[in-house]
Amino acid sequence: MPTLQSKQIWTVALVALILGLLFDYLFWGKVGLGINFFVYTALLLSGFFVLSNWLKLAFNKELLWYIVPILFFSAMLAVRDSMFLSFWNFVLTLGLLLVFAHHNTGKSIKDYAIFDLFKTAIALPLKFLAASFRSLGELLAIRKIVKENQKAEQIVKGIIITIPILVLFVVLLSSADLVFGRLISNIFNFKLNLDSLARPWWIFVFFFIWLGVYSYILQNLKQSSDIAIDKISNYQFGKIEAGILFGVLNLVFLVFVIIQLKYLFAGESAITNLGFTYAEYARKGFFELITAAVFSLLMVFGVEKYVQKGEGRHLNTFKFLSTGLIALVLVMMVSAFLRLSLYEGAYGFTVMRFMSQAFIVWLALIFLLLLYKIFSFSKENEFLFWTFMSVLVFFAGLNLTNPEALIARKNIEKFAKGNKLDTHYLSTLSADAVPEIVKLLDRPGLKSKTGVDLTFEIADILKFKRNSLHPDYDSAKQIPWQSFNFSRDRAIELINQNWQRIESLSKQFEQQKQYEIQKKIQD
Repeated sequence: MPTLQSKQIWTVALVALILGLLFDYLFWGKVGLGINFFVYTALLLSGFFVLSNWLKLAFNKELLWYIVPILFFSAMLAVRDSMFLSFWNFVLTLGLLLVFAHHNTGKSIKDYAIFDLFKTAIALPLKFLAASFRSLGELLAIRKIVKENQKAEQIVKGIIITIPILVLFVVLLSSADLVFGRLISNIFNFKLNLDSLARPWWIFVFFFIWLGVYSYILQNLKQSSDIAIDKISNYQFGKIEAGILFGVLNLVFLVFVIIQLKYLFAGESAITNLGFTYAEYARKGFFELITAAVFSLLMVFGVEKYVQKGEGRHLNTFKFLSTGLIALVLVMMVSAFLRLSLYEGAYGFTVMRFMSQAFIVWLALIFLLLLYKIFSFSKENEFLFWTFMSVLVFFAGLNLTNPEALIARKNIEKFAKGNKLDTHYLSTLSADAVPEIVKLLDRPGLKSKTGVDLTFEIADILKFKRNSLHPDYDSAKQIPWQSFNFSRDRAIELINQNWQRIESLSKQFEQQKQYEIQKKIQD
């Protein structure tokens, strides 16, 4: 695809930068989407028409028909507060903007087949990305600067690509680990936080996005309508750019992993000597580590797809660097898993914590599948097929494990060893956990650390469960067979078997609460 002229790209870049700064002004630190979304959408459309007029590029007049629905749905985010309506207004606005952009390639909405909608939603953003890289290279006039030196050009491009990605991972890892965060803060001699680094990074991200969007659309306006758009598969990620990106990230991840080995795996004393409590260190950073792992997976997958290859296979340098990166990410995931295990050891198990650990195991498997793809040079559809199969196995395993029953059992076992039992959390679990909760009625002397008899609370929980599982239980109305659920049926059966005890204890619990309320009033 022919690119815009140098002066034209600088004009596009100026508009993209303004839109990046306006994104920061309109959205950063603001609560939710409202009039800001409408204003920003209007500015995006204005940017296109200003550029096409400034660069004297004629656009399809049919595009004007899209303006009304785009502005209408974007404005509705400032009019309606319904979460359902807000979601679909947002989706429709973005979808119409993609169709608006695609229409400039000569494809009218009237000519769309059903699969064209899906291709537009998936392929078009990738084409914007390719246009961003091309325009950024032209913007910096790299070829002129380095006098047609291709290696020097790739080095500069590699540095440009690496810097924002490096900043993102440094911010995530600094938030994920107190020791690593202190190390980075000491190096740069300022307090590192998400706000200080994320804001300029997001400005650059949106500058990069709009640079690609406008460049792609305006480039297509320069071509005649019968010229096909080049495919994204023609774009290649140079081996030098990939080497710089993966090399720098390997170094950063290695430093992070060394800190993990020294502190997380060395025991409590190594942490407390730095002024942090072990619980504080274990709690901090789990989701940042998982976010870093997911970004790493997407990045490696994307680079592997478009990186320069040799003789039908990946170059040894890329294999070495990608293997090192994946190995370090796996160690970081082990760290995240252990952090959550430590936190569970102190505060108990929850559905979110259990699912997070299960997700880590699944994500590790996907990394191994990606590593196999890199070395075997297998086709992308094979990798996606086995990823799909792993998702099926993952959810089948969760169903067979019965997570909520397992969580209740683990928390009760911890209580038996002297830890606190969160009865309120037990009450939030589904019917799957009732068989484990019922067992607590048979435990004599069930008391909390403060001496409070918890049997009353357990009985009250089970009474609440029966009412929630079968609200019409006291009437003659029976649960219709169409609503049969094995877990709910089993829970009701167990509660009924112990109903006399449950009802008696529940009444005592109510009397006890009334007595405590009256006592407080008298005091």
